[in-house]
Amino acid sequence: MENQYLTAILADDEPAITEGLSSLPIWEELGISVIATADSGEKALERILTLKPDFAIMDIMMPGMTGLDVLEKLEKASIDTDIIILSGYGRFDYARKALKFQAKAYLLKPVDTDELRETLLTLKERRTDGQGTEKARISRSTLNDLADGKLLETRSAISLLASGSYGMPDAPSFAMIFSFEPPVREGTLSAIEAATAGEKRIIWNKDQATARAIFTFSGTAPFAIAEKSLKALEERGFPLPIIAIGSVVEKLGQIATSFSKASLALSYRLYDENGRIFTSDTLPLSPPEYKPSDEDAEHLVSCILADDNASITAFCSSFIDKLLGSTLPPPNYVYSITNWLIREAEKKLSGLISDTGLIPETPDITRYSSIPRLKEGLSELFIPIASYIAAVYGKEEAEGRIEGEEEQDPIIRKMKEYIDSHTEEQIRLEDISDPVNLSPSYAAIYFRKKTGITLREYMLQRKMEDARKMLLSKDAAVTDIAYRLGYHDYRSFSRAFKNISGMTPSEFQEKHQR
Repeated sequence: MENQYLTAILADDEPAITEGLSSLPIWEELGISVIATADSGEKALERILTLKPDFAIMDIMMPGMTGLDVLEKLEKASIDTDIIILSGYGRFDYARKALKFQAKAYLLKPVDTDELRETLLTLKERRTDGQGTEKARISRSTLNDLADGKLLETRSAISLLASGSYGMPDAPSFAMIFSFEPPVREGTLSAIEAATAGEKRIIWNKDQATARAIFTFSGTAPFAIAEKSLKALEERGFPLPIIAIGSVVEKLGQIATSFSKASLALSYRLYDENGRIFTSDTLPLSPPEYKPSDEDAEHLVSCILADDNASITAFCSSFIDKLLGSTLPPPNYVYSITNWLIREAEKKLSGLISDTGLIPETPDITRYSSIPRLKEGLSELFIPIASYIAAVYGKEEAEGRIEGEEEQDPIIRKMKEYIDSHTEEQIRLEDISDPVNLSPSYAAIYFRKKTGITLREYMLQRKMEDARKMLLSKDAAVTDIAYRLGYHDYRSFSRAFKNISGMTPSEFQEKHQR
């Protein structure tokens, strides 16, 4: 049978909304033609009555005649148009009224394109297959809010799940999470639904890599249902997910608690990279044995300053082993203390690596889903930092900076800060002495007395420090760097660089850019 070409109208008092919706590719994908738009409830009603579209996607809060008013009038007119209500409000009293007037779905703004596609596809299949109509479906955003405990009241959502094809009572229930890598393939959820056909449940995609499910507890062990789902996916050649099962709660309205337990269970794959099913009922309850101390970060910093990759790797492995202890603490604790170590190291090394981006602002260490990968990930984070510090400062200079920052004369600190922020300029002695209210000659004497080096020597060190940072960049041109730092010929720059660094700029690049 040739595909039927269906029609739709869009109604919203904000033109940007209707323009955005009408430009979506889903209409062509699904064989639906947007034949009209409306910017008020009155126009929407008139066009639905005149054009009799298959679908109308309509805002609930248009001025004048609201979307609910339009629904009420359409119900009396017996128009066979499937209405999808859009709302910027997550209020179930609105949803309840919309469902009362036979809306087919209630979606929240901003519209999730995938959710709209799923809704239209379901409605289209009912129309083209002659299956008739049924009560409105609960939206994916509502299901996610229910799972996350974000609904102020759950009665309306539970009422929706109890009605229509779901038939899920407010009875003992449990949550299940399916974590996929790679992302969920088309047909995966259908395979799980087929495998669990004897259960009262609802399964949906949370995102591209995660599916969620709510099951009414029937007496069948949740673990057995998870095994059956894996077997069905394996038989059909689908990638197998990691499945986490939450505890059974007394009522459907408490399902957020079960999802929280399932999320915790899912994190325990950190300890079993080959496991497929994790259940909250078997999680260890022992408190963590190990408590971190400043010594941990100090030891790590020492390894980094020594530019000793083997010591860094050994430290990271030993640190994680100490965290695990003998009772396997909650993975979130392991991730939290690991993140503490990263931040402590960053603080101690801040004067050496600030503005380098070597440590991300929010390092995503939870992506390391096994203990071996977590150890490797830590090493992979710290080894480039060690290499950078060794190249730019050297061990002695780096150690001196860390120690000197803690007990530095405020006048010397201010003089150094000026020099550090003006390395690309020709600095005069007066420029340094004026901010600290000293005469130029006395400023020079004071600096040498307190630091053991002259101002000229310090300025040269800082210029060459910046030069080394620039030379670490790929494709950095030595002549451009020389010019930026105030040198008008390459030879003078190269000679100064070699005097401080022990090698020419070209030799430095060859050594550190391999």
